[in-house]
Amino acid sequence: MATLSGVIAGSGWLALQLIVNPRSSGWVNQWLPGWLPSKGTEQPFRTLQAIRAELRSQGKTVGELLELGKNVSVDDRTTVSDLLLPVLEPRPNCQSDCDQIVELRLYQRATDGRSAINEPLYSLVDQVAIAGPEESFAIAPLVDAKSDNQGSSRALPLTSLTKYEELPISQGIWLNLSGKRDRGNETLAYGQIIHYNPSRFHLSKKLQWTSPTGEAPVWKEVTGGGTSELIVNHTIGMEPQFEAYQIKPLSFLPSPVQLESISLAESALQQSTYQSALLLARAGLWSTSLKWLESLKEKLPAKEWSSTAQAQFDLIRWHAQVTQIQADGSWASPSQQVLANLIDGRWERALQVFQSSIAASHETADVLKADVGRLENRIKAFGQTGSDKLEVKAWGALLVAAQKGQPNAIAWLKKLPKVTAAEVAQISALTKRLDPAFTEETLPDNDSSQIIDTVQPIAHPLNQR
Repeated sequence: MATLSGVIAGSGWLALQLIVNPRSSGWVNQWLPGWLPSKGTEQPFRTLQAIRAELRSQGKTVGELLELGKNVSVDDRTTVSDLLLPVLEPRPNCQSDCDQIVELRLYQRATDGRSAINEPLYSLVDQVAIAGPEESFAIAPLVDAKSDNQGSSRALPLTSLTKYEELPISQGIWLNLSGKRDRGNETLAYGQIIHYNPSRFHLSKKLQWTSPTGEAPVWKEVTGGGTSELIVNHTIGMEPQFEAYQIKPLSFLPSPVQLESISLAESALQQSTYQSALLLARAGLWSTSLKWLESLKEKLPAKEWSSTAQAQFDLIRWHAQVTQIQADGSWASPSQQVLANLIDGRWERALQVFQSSIAASHETADVLKADVGRLENRIKAFGQTGSDKLEVKAWGALLVAAQKGQPNAIAWLKKLPKVTAAEVAQISALTKRLDPAFTEETLPDNDSSQIIDTVQPIAHPLNQR
């Protein structure tokens, strides 16, 4: 019993020492791998010239040293500077801009007067091998799921290393490794997010990212509370798509944080209107989804609105701000104005522009023919919420007519629940505007396609239940 008590007491003392001063018990690392860095004082201090010479003998070169700030030395005796050294290697069969980053090395630079012929001395603390994301991952946002060209498994080169300066040091140091790839007229950006924990001298990979806009991820406050999220832009054309990642705790001492995506895949609340709003958001109807959520939030007790619900709400609002700006903007052509309004769920306004002229109708026909499912998904999602809106039915029929012909559009329309004969007649007349032969001369005096002024606004779903 006394032995057991001694073990417990000793364990408690050891735990306290490791928490208060984790670096002071280096011998613990042989029993608890990963608690303390395995490098550091075991590595001799060397000049940068010597480090370059060693790497050169391996066919590698060094990039520019990146300052990470002051820190305590691994032996806890002096103040040193942490620096990150990218190790470069030439790509095979390359003609220009051939150096890629294949390794990151963390060094500490002595600041206690130690030097070799007035040259600073560096000690290796940690290192991590680097390989870029696979091509299939990088181009995924640009590739149609049915395409035969899904990309290969070859790793794309990472050529640039930058440090995020705007985050508090308490969350560690965040870095971005990136590369770019031209694809037709577009420049695709991709990369990895790296985290450095100064208290454990530990480098770790946290996230692979890709952006069809060619933009690097940025830290912005999306959900409020004073904490920034990492935003990755997946926007294609006028379709906004952002991924937002929150910093969350991780039960791993060398690197106690992780990046967790704000997902809309699962509903944070088991409430029908909330679930319908998320369905609309996933289909791209961000503004409509936001309106439903705002109305629901006003009616629910505050205690029922969870932090996860708020994060989903804020991500939807982030997207809605983009689609609203687009819909309110001025566009060079009627078809762009129609598309901007459809993306924002402004069905009536889109119909107004569509019917404003013969040219607008014909341009819109080309937009509908080119749709690869995004408008179709919006129309289906709206119908799945149980909503019944004549303008949405009209756009569904117009989409089918543009892609499969008017007879198929009318057949599709007649299968809809609660559709009336009058609605079928109105929308049938509307689809005729897509015909290239349609002109002002063929427009009947009693044009029944002008439906936008005769439809009452749909009742909000909260009032239907």
